[in-house]
This record gives sequence, C-alpha cells and structure tokens, in this order.
Amino acid sequence: MINWKYCIIGAALVVVLGIVFKMVEYGSFIGMFIPGVIVGYLVNNGYKNGAKNGIITGIIGGFILGILQITLDNTLSPLLNHGLPIIFAFALTAAFVSAILDAVGGIIGSRIRDRI
Repeated sequence: MINWKYCIIGAALVVVLGIVFKMVEYGSFIGMFIPGVIVGYLVNNGYKNGAKNGIITGIIGGFILGILQITLDNTLSPLLNHGLPIIFAFALTAAFVSAILDAVGGIIGSRIRDRI
C-alpha cells in the first residue's frame, strides 16, 4: 500500500537534498538515496512496500529535481535553447535514476526498521 504522506515528504527531501548536495561530487545521487532510506524506514510494512514507496518518491522528486537542475545550472543552460523536449528528457532521466536509488534506499530503510 502506498503511503502518500511519506511519499510527498520523501519527494520534497529528494528535491532539497539533491540541490543542497549538488555542491559535493556525486552529491545528487546521495541526495536521491537518503530520502529513500527515510521513506522505507517510516513506512514500516516490509521491504516490498518500502521499495514501492521509494519508487513513487523517486519518480516524483526526481522529475522535479531534474527540471530544477537543468534550469538552475549555468553549464546546462545552453540546452534550454532547444526547448521543452530537452528539459523533459533530462527530467525523465533524473526521475528514472532517482526511482532506482530510492527503491534500493526503501529496501534498506525497511530492513533497518525490521532490525530495530
């Protein structure tokens, strides 16, 4: 069962941590992974539900993060001249990567909750 309250909180964390950790090398990936662990820990219904909620969190948060990263980054701003398809493709790629990382994080978070 999808717990939408934790998915929205996790998506907001993906966006915030992805932007904040962008200063560090591979920081966006860390910012996408940590909310998955948190959501998996909070859901507390087994690793399957942790993974499902992590995937939903990653898709929503990664899509928003992808749009913000391409529009706020100065090195990627020349791509904005090509229009909406480039922005949409970048956002879908970020959503896909974030969904995978958050699914793994959701499994790890639910396993941590089971062990405690």
